[in-house]
Amino acid sequence: MTAITHVYNYTVRCPHYNDPQHEVSWKNHIELNHSSEIALKRITKWHSESGELAFEDAGFIVRKATDEKAFFAVQSSRLKNDGHALVTFKLFLDECCDQEDPKAIVSHLIADYHDRLEKI
Repeated sequence: MTAITHVYNYTVRCPHYNDPQHEVSWKNHIELNHSSEIALKRITKWHSESGELAFEDAGFIVRKATDEKAFFAVQSSRLKNDGHALVTFKLFLDECCDQEDPKAIVSHLIADYHDRLEKI
């Protein structure tokens, strides 16, 4: 058995401000961290509050929370040299992002994640 060697936690939030000189969108509000503690908290919460199936994209099962306008997914990937990566996605989409497509956001995050894995 191999340990998890890389952790990626993505969080996407909707912007709550206007800036006429710059594009304001969820693309400007993607947070990425590598905290194992955050990943474990997310997995624990999502295990007990699994929400409902929203969609599947590139092998990622995305669920919608029942108590908030949030979507989430978790997956592991086997890496070269017997390493493993763990990735979590959490999207907070409130009334500011009603027109945004959660699947398009997740597709963007998956592409970024795969790009990062290729560089390992």
